[in-house]
Amino acid sequence: MRGYAEMSTAILIALTLLCQGVESSVRVTSLHVPRHAVRYSNQTLTCSYEMANKKLYSIKWYHNNKEFLRYTPNDDTKLVLFNTTLIKVNMEASTGETVVLQEIDLSASGKYMCEVHTEYPEFTCVDKEATMTVVVIPEEQPNIEGDVTGHYGVGDTVKLNCTAAPSIPEASLVWFINDKQAPKEFVHEYELEKLSDGLAVSRLGLDFKLSQSDFIHGELKLKCTATIATLYHSSDEHSQQDPTAQVKEVRERPEEGSLVTSTDEGSSSTSVSGGLIKRLLALHATLLITLHLLR
Repeated sequence: MRGYAEMSTAILIALTLLCQGVESSVRVTSLHVPRHAVRYSNQTLTCSYEMANKKLYSIKWYHNNKEFLRYTPNDDTKLVLFNTTLIKVNMEASTGETVVLQEIDLSASGKYMCEVHTEYPEFTCVDKEATMTVVVIPEEQPNIEGDVTGHYGVGDTVKLNCTAAPSIPEASLVWFINDKQAPKEFVHEYELEKLSDGLAVSRLGLDFKLSQSDFIHGELKLKCTATIATLYHSSDEHSQQDPTAQVKEVRERPEEGSLVTSTDEGSSSTSVSGGLIKRLLALHATLLITLHLLR
């Protein structure tokens, strides 16, 4: 028994050394592990390999350097799950080369490794690793906070904050002024707020003085965007017209049916509807009298 134990230990040590960089025609060609995965979703990990006419002995899966699943095709129980509270594996959907993680939580983040072993006598071992981060997508769009109920004018100071909804990792915030990213000197970065459940809240301030050039065709647009990798993109926007550019000239509304004419500076608007009718009636009467006399 002692000799068998020593031999097993020697084999394990040899396998470990082989996995630490001995070149071989056996190789893991690809390891598919999502870089980002949404919390409570199901995720599939896939390990592809080339055996170079050698026989497969086992495939071992590790999470943060701890083995959690082993596939041994020649054993009676081909797929064995080791005790783990950090991840849940759908054993019916998993095959060894493919592992299905079920309803992943934040604890499923970390490094995953696929380790492929060949049969005796080579006992070749090759591996590949990749990292997955479990993310929590914000449930709401970012929120612009500050005085946005009134109207800004030239010379006013804009002082606003943009707050992202809780997430993991924290959302990346960017301010835009008229669809152009705000200069760094206009932006103030706040310290990240960590919540008790592990989620994070990011905030970004905007502080600058308005000039006439900030109103494009009389309009000012302020927008804040929140982004998490390629999984989440949302924004909040404040838009307004320059109150000094909305009305250049105010005129009294003419009476219904009247004709309003405009002239150069110093002229006035003349209502001609009533006077024109009177003059036409007088001209008509004059023509009738003239025709009667000519007869």
